[in-house]
Amino acid sequence: MSNEIRQIEFKESSLLKVGFQVFDIDQLYRRAESGELAYIDQPHRVNFHNLIIYTGNEGEHFVDFHAFPVEKNALVLVNKGQIHAFDLVNKPAATVVIFTDRYLDEVTAAIDARIFAPTQFLSSYRPSLLMAEKQALSLQSILMLIAAEFTNTPVNIQYVKVLFAAVLTKVSELRPDIYHCQINASQIKCFERFVACLARDYASIRDANEYAHLIGTSYKTLNKICKIATNLTAKQLIDAHVVLEAKRRLSIENAQVQQIASSLGFDEVTNFVKYFKKHTLMTPSQFKKKT
Repeated sequence: MSNEIRQIEFKESSLLKVGFQVFDIDQLYRRAESGELAYIDQPHRVNFHNLIIYTGNEGEHFVDFHAFPVEKNALVLVNKGQIHAFDLVNKPAATVVIFTDRYLDEVTAAIDARIFAPTQFLSSYRPSLLMAEKQALSLQSILMLIAAEFTNTPVNIQYVKVLFAAVLTKVSELRPDIYHCQINASQIKCFERFVACLARDYASIRDANEYAHLIGTSYKTLNKICKIATNLTAKQLIDAHVVLEAKRRLSIENAQVQQIASSLGFDEVTNFVKYFKKHTLMTPSQFKKKT
């Protein structure tokens, strides 16, 4: 196992440079066997979103530091920035859809559908779902239309966007409560800006006031929105995110606690140990042994 979590960037298809791709998971398995993508059964961080619809035999899909069982009609959602790994032992059949934030924003601008929780601390967060047969067939039908369009020259970009909007709309039926009903559209945008800044700056900024300034709001407003969205204060969310990232690295990276502490912005390893123990009731070394 490598010393650090591998970072995977989105690679545009030479056929369709729009920030969106759909393909059969067998392509990944074959490329892994050839050595080209030998890392995919090891935890790796992605800078794009994954929507994986399992269509055949049982297996597992690793997200963060948990292995989730998958089977026919299972749907796995992997957020940008999350860590995941594929099952190269069982090789469960699936269709994989990957796309960037930009493409997601372009498509969702015209529809009211959110399927990717911006943080793992939303009460509705679930990386794995099991669909009813009818729902799974509907999604597969739409994805077949997208795949068919990719064979045309030129590809109708707008048509593909409409079809992907239909995919998002169908999936959103499975996650109707991704946000609590008491949070409004402007509050959602503010909360998502905060989460984006937190994902970028968690190792250098742990002050909720600084985050409020970065996103152009007051500490009081940010705190109120965080509590509505997650039942946690802004400071509690900051700490929860740092601890989640620490757990990811402790469970995956073959690095010393001192190295992980430094990468998370702690000047002294003792401060990191105290911080981690305060929030988890165990030391980093104890957590590392447990996982």
